Amino acid sequence: MIDVINRKYYSGFEGEPELVLVNGENKLIIWIGYFEAILDALLETNVEKKGILKEYITHEGWYDESPWVLKNIQLTIKQLRHFDLDKVRQSDNIKSVLPHLVQEMIQFLENAKSEYVEIEYD
Repeated sequence: MIDVINRKYYSGFEGEPELVLVNGENKLIIWIGYFEAILDALLETNVEKKGILKEYITHEGWYDESPWVLKNIQLTIKQLRHFDLDKVRQSDNIKSVLPHLVQEMIQFLENAKSEYVEIEYD
């Protein structure tokens, strides 16, 4: 299998904070603004506020240490599947990217070779 580093969702934001999902040599690099827009929208849904959402609300996890192990990949996938674009409050430019990014995040997590995914936060 070919290792992949996907920078598509950070292109144009170089120098700004980034968040990286890491599984071995595979990486999905995301501008933090996109990532926070997704999590903010998920907080407006009926999704349980556990796992990655709890870490986001309490500013723990990847905010405290990098890398941070994503402890429940299946929960994160389940939460991402509840993403609702109508809950996004950012600009249309950001909104236009998010559905594709959410699908790529889900695919990345589903394709993880192991149940071990880290989040690196810059």
